[in-house]
Amino acid sequence: MIEKTIDVATSDGAMPAYVFHPEGGGPHPTVIFYFDIFGIRGELKTMCRRLCRAGYYTVLPSLFYRMGNPSYDPQKFMSGNLALDKTDPLHPMNLNASTTNAMVTQDTGALLRHLDSEEPRANAQRVGSIGTCMGGRHALFAAATYPDQVLAFASIHGGKLVTDAPDSPHLAIPKLRAEGYFGWADRDAGATEEHLHRYKTELTRCKVPHRIDFMCGALHGYFFPERATHYNKDAAEKSWDAVLALFARALKNCP
Repeated sequence: MIEKTIDVATSDGAMPAYVFHPEGGGPHPTVIFYFDIFGIRGELKTMCRRLCRAGYYTVLPSLFYRMGNPSYDPQKFMSGNLALDKTDPLHPMNLNASTTNAMVTQDTGALLRHLDSEEPRANAQRVGSIGTCMGGRHALFAAATYPDQVLAFASIHGGKLVTDAPDSPHLAIPKLRAEGYFGWADRDAGATEEHLHRYKTELTRCKVPHRIDFMCGALHGYFFPERATHYNKDAAEKSWDAVLALFARALKNCP
């Protein structure tokens, strides 16, 4: 496995991105991993290595580059020991709000162009997107905005999937051509059963191929092994199995 860091030129500056790709062969189908509100950290890199071992050129972009690439320990945040005032622009919740859907969609376009022109080991025409928390909606937007390249997407306990804003992710469903996966935690105050019903209804109406796993007893954050208070191994591995099967089917044409 090769690990490296690249700088992607965007209209707002250089966006660092961590890359994990197989040592030989290629070009390999690409997976873009969109992080949650805590930024780049070791547990996300571990997940990217798992995707790389499955044969994917995996990219973890640092979406908080406009704010200096901050990152945080989720356990400190959840225990109230984060040394930041809630009004601080660098507080994770404020980073979540200030890193807009439009910004990340723009960054995704820049990343795809970079991969296509500068990374010969990456197949930028066969791309999957996956994200957790805020990254869940960005994975969906990647597929909706770049349908000729992003052929599959996965949203794991996605955040703000339904809002009252004109850029609510659920409004992008009619633009989807990719196959999608949703890991939906039933104990997630930000992703209600009413929201789930909206997704089921709209995805079906728009004939978007999809699978939704409703994880009984799972919390927001169930996907992260290092988040001891929230990790649910059964739910996490169920999502991993579904995601890897989806990417193999959509990106590698494996039955």
